[in-house]
Amino acid sequence: MKFKKNRKELDEISLQEVKKRNVKIDWGRQGGVILAYVIVLLGFFGIIANTIMIDRFGNWISHNDMDRTILIWPFLTYIQNFYLPLLLLFFMSFFLTYKEDIYHYGIKASLWLVPFIVAQGFVFYWIMFGLSFEPFILQFSFLEGYVNVLILFGTALTGALIGKKVKQIIVKKRNHS
Repeated sequence: MKFKKNRKELDEISLQEVKKRNVKIDWGRQGGVILAYVIVLLGFFGIIANTIMIDRFGNWISHNDMDRTILIWPFLTYIQNFYLPLLLLFFMSFFLTYKEDIYHYGIKASLWLVPFIVAQGFVFYWIMFGLSFEPFILQFSFLEGYVNVLILFGTALTGALIGKKVKQIIVKKRNHS
């Protein structure tokens, strides 16, 4: 019977154990994915906004005066902003796949950036111009919407596959040395 402790002693012991433990979160894999998504969240449309919100005289224009389709079809601005949003997506996809030991996780996280970007465009559109069905119409009723998605998927997949290949080459060199 000496192994049996009463309820009060057990509560005190478990409370002391909880106080001694520190909460630790392994930010290895999840932290990298969250960081990449935040960078894409701030960077992709941030780069676009900083190039299209300025008129030809260098003055800032109101969001009411801008072309509303830019948030749904951002590929129309790529030449204006020197393909920086695509390079950002490419390098984030590269990073997500390169840092993974199992490439499929990185490729999957990279491909999920595309619906994230499309949804982000919808949210920004609704914040700037009010809630409407126009983003759905622009995205799914016009060829430009599908071209945009294909460009984004192509960029994300290319970055992920190159990240995988670079990691394979580095691992192969490390094993042969």
